[in-house]
Amino acid sequence: MKYRTLPLTLALLLALPVAPLLRAQEKHEHKEPDTELGRTMEKFSGAWRKLRKQVADPASNASSLELVATIQAGLEKALTFTPAKAETMPAGDKEKFIADYQAKLKEFIAFLPQLETALKANDNTTAQAIVQKMGAAQKEDHHEFKKPEM
Repeated sequence: MKYRTLPLTLALLLALPVAPLLRAQEKHEHKEPDTELGRTMEKFSGAWRKLRKQVADPASNASSLELVATIQAGLEKALTFTPAKAETMPAGDKEKFIADYQAKLKEFIAFLPQLETALKANDNTTAQAIVQKMGAAQKEDHHEFKKPEM
């Protein structure tokens, strides 16, 4: 009788640690649809992440200013594209959605000169506060304009 439960027990012990790894791998493999806007945002997202990490350090201000310029160029290019979420909307709602998207993106871009001024003045406390505001706006805007992941 012990021999019948041994293979079942071994199979369960081997399968349990693998199951969470498979689910984690599925999450990492999921990619957004390949859109021009998505590719543009992806290009400067690394600059955004790096800026958030180093904005408090006055020694990194020169690098931070370069990152701000990279982000600004990417965002201005993103203004010319339409979010994928707009494709699923009725025509009347689509126009308003795109106008709202562009207005919010322009509001976000308006933070960049303030951030640049603070970094040039070595006022990293203010720069950090601006980046925090930008992060909150980004999260809210992505929730509103980014197509939900399936």
